[in-house]
Amino acid sequence: MDRSTRRRDAKRLFVWLGVALIVAAAATVGYLGTPYHGTPESIAAVEDDPRLSVDRTDGGYVLQPANRTPAAGVVFYPGGRVDPDAYVGSLSALPREANVTVVVPKLPLNLAVVDYGLAQNGLGSHAAESAMAEHPRIDEWYVGGHSLGGAMACRYAATSENVEGLLLYASYCDVDISERDLAVVSVTGDADTVLNRTAYERNRVHLPVSTRFTEVAGVNHTQFGSYTGQDAPSGTSYETTHRRLNRVVVPWLQNETVRHPN
Repeated sequence: MDRSTRRRDAKRLFVWLGVALIVAAAATVGYLGTPYHGTPESIAAVEDDPRLSVDRTDGGYVLQPANRTPAAGVVFYPGGRVDPDAYVGSLSALPREANVTVVVPKLPLNLAVVDYGLAQNGLGSHAAESAMAEHPRIDEWYVGGHSLGGAMACRYAATSENVEGLLLYASYCDVDISERDLAVVSVTGDADTVLNRTAYERNRVHLPVSTRFTEVAGVNHTQFGSYTGQDAPSGTSYETTHRRLNRVVVPWLQNETVRHPN
């Protein structure tokens, strides 16, 4: 094979590699850009509730108690490849019963880890910081999230001075916040087949000794929201699982906001 033939073959190889990379990138973006969504019924039920104020902002949601001044705010990061609308139903009890504003931001590529990485490299603000800036009248803030969203909320809480506590839904901290003065609640479901139980148990030591750990019966991974597709059915209705979940989180938030009044 002469030199010109080798050069021609090398050029063809580079062209095909470039095409393959473009196709792979487009497929990845397309995949990440088609997140799991909440059911229309779960969203409509919350929007029709006169006790709540629901705003759609830049692809995300802000849920607030109607006609009351919220005691605190919660920024809740969706799980990986899950749309904010999937949590409207499951989180609605927090503003309604615990009197807090809940912000569920739309994340780049529907991944909290992308939001965190961009912010850490100076290419934007953390979603939590942006949410707090948009609600300057709220002095007390909590961050939280589901699955990957919870892990990134923990990373943010690890270094932020603006956070009072952390809500982990089917998630764990992969950084050590055990010495931080943070209130933490960690909730899992006994029907969850997505959560890595080994990693969850291994990382419990990263949380403060005061952390409240609770496993809720009949709850799978998707029932921390109102969507399907990531987990096997639990045999329990979403209405029931959300009621069980909020029996844990609502009193915890009520207690914390009373201990830290504005």
